[in-house]
Amino acid sequence: MSDIHSVIAGTPHIPALLLVGQDETGLDRTGQAYRGIRRQIIDLTLPPGSGFTEASLTQQRQTSKTPVREALARLRRDGLVTALPRAGYVVSPITLQDTDDLCALRTVLSSAAARVAARTGVGAAALERLDALAEVPFARAAGEAGLEDSLRAGIEFEGIIANAGGNDRLAKAIVEVIDELERVLRMATLIAPDIASPPGELKSIVERIRERDADGAYDTTHERCERVRLDILQVLSRSSSVSRAPIELPARP
Repeated sequence: MSDIHSVIAGTPHIPALLLVGQDETGLDRTGQAYRGIRRQIIDLTLPPGSGFTEASLTQQRQTSKTPVREALARLRRDGLVTALPRAGYVVSPITLQDTDDLCALRTVLSSAAARVAARTGVGAAALERLDALAEVPFARAAGEAGLEDSLRAGIEFEGIIANAGGNDRLAKAIVEVIDELERVLRMATLIAPDIASPPGELKSIVERIRERDADGAYDTTHERCERVRLDILQVLSRSSSVSRAPIELPARP
């Protein structure tokens, strides 16, 4: 079956989830270490707030120190890990403020990408794949698809649209946001496993893109992104780590 790897021409920017299991022969050792450690952070194998050392990752990956050290430097620039003086590294926490900022950025970028894709037109193969992905929420509601299927479909759907407009920088920015958002979504589904996209939401976006309705594509995507933002914030606010946090006095003017 076709997927994002085959329906988008050229060298598209691919969300991290869709690279799992893909051939890594084109990557050097640093690239492989970066992709592998980043994946562990995104899929919560390395949970937010957890600590680790360069040596432990080197042993785990059975590689030399240099690729791991260089990969960790890139992950620090990504904001996914923080170095602790003489104590290794810690995975960056997930906070309500950062999540809100991330979702707001996603709304801006993905809405713009949908408008561009509708305006420039999307190829038949990509539209067919978007149609197939838009059916997954219906399957999820019917109990025929699981959480992982739903998460993967939503990410691939957004990744295809991000690349379809032909704006390389926009696609790159969106995929970076999607990867960070995946980590948050996985945390949210651990707290509320029943969270899901309403059936018909993705289908409405595809229809607007197919009709070359740029404003309609923008509006439907914007509504979806904002719905997801509110859902995620509501779920994360139910976390015991949030509800048990001490409430401080606001700063006085």
